[in-house]
Amino acid sequence: MSSEKTSLRSRIGIVLIVLGFISPLIGLLIPLLNLSSTLTTSLVALFMVGGPEVFLVLGSALAGKEGITIVKNKIKKLLGLPEGRYPATKRQYNLALAIMFLWLLSLTVPLYIPGFVEMLQLDSLMWYYYLIIDVLFIVAFVFLGGHQFTTKFTKLITWEEWELPE
Repeated sequence: MSSEKTSLRSRIGIVLIVLGFISPLIGLLIPLLNLSSTLTTSLVALFMVGGPEVFLVLGSALAGKEGITIVKNKIKKLLGLPEGRYPATKRQYNLALAIMFLWLLSLTVPLYIPGFVEMLQLDSLMWYYYLIIDVLFIVAFVFLGGHQFTTKFTKLITWEEWELPE
């Protein structure tokens, strides 16, 4: 899809999606502006907590399928993956499963082992830890798993009437 054919609505949606991804980084830069503490706190909260979600939802609604496909293809190209829908290779699929399993372990182990975070001296790095692990999950789920992975997940969460065998 060339940029000449994308509608203004899709372009605005794409900008909002990109803003949703980079707004936490903007939130990290706001304290460097030496604004009042009230304004700094409000802007950091906007860009770190509610902003990304609102920008992503509005951007997705405005961009539509066309805009989301453009964004996904750009990210896939950045990751060195083929654009468009494609079946994931067995290696890609297994890597996606392994990353998601590590994601789940990394979220649960620190909660069940007292002193785990303190033992590894991760207190000051927890924000980065969760950011990196969440990005890895998104990359594994959306990009490495391929279309069949997202299709399987969609079938898993979609209700279908069950018929008992006779």
